[in-house]
Amino acid sequence: MTNQQIIVCVFCKGTGKNPHFRGTCPVCKGRGKNQVTGKYMACGDCRGSGQKRGTSLTCYSCAGFGVIPDTREELRQARQEIRKIREEMEEERIELTGRQPRDTSGIPDGLPDGTRPVGTRLDTSRYPSGYRKIGRKANRRKRQSKEFMEESESGRFCQSCAKSTKDNDLIKVCLECFRQIKQGSL
Repeated sequence: MTNQQIIVCVFCKGTGKNPHFRGTCPVCKGRGKNQVTGKYMACGDCRGSGQKRGTSLTCYSCAGFGVIPDTREELRQARQEIRKIREEMEEERIELTGRQPRDTSGIPDGLPDGTRPVGTRLDTSRYPSGYRKIGRKANRRKRQSKEFMEESESGRFCQSCAKSTKDNDLIKVCLECFRQIKQGSL
């Protein structure tokens, strides 16, 4: 379904005559009106005159009509669709990885000393309070697996998580314990 509108010719301002030269208007061909289909707005290049400034050449952007299709609504809808798709992809990624959604406030949240563990996201709520910054991922994994292998009182969690389960009814575990629980090895 297309909207057809009849608008006053912006080049000759409805007179049907060429304002710069004698003769008929090249845009509306002497009618003083143009019929356009759909939503249109004034051409930004020639500002609706239909000609390039200071020349008798017609404007290339609007082809001498003085109006161009209004695509603002279409662009807004396309941006909304893109945002919706990005949100769905982010939710799916969160479901697959089991991570918390990213903080979009723009404020980085690191460890109390302002640093963050190498190779991790900025969200530190999932790390135990005694977590230290270690130089390489491999060293961190070795250290965590050693801590895991050591005997803890509960026998299910690493030492720091076993201490936290004594104090609270809620079980708070570090990221490595969470991975082990998720894989079903604990």
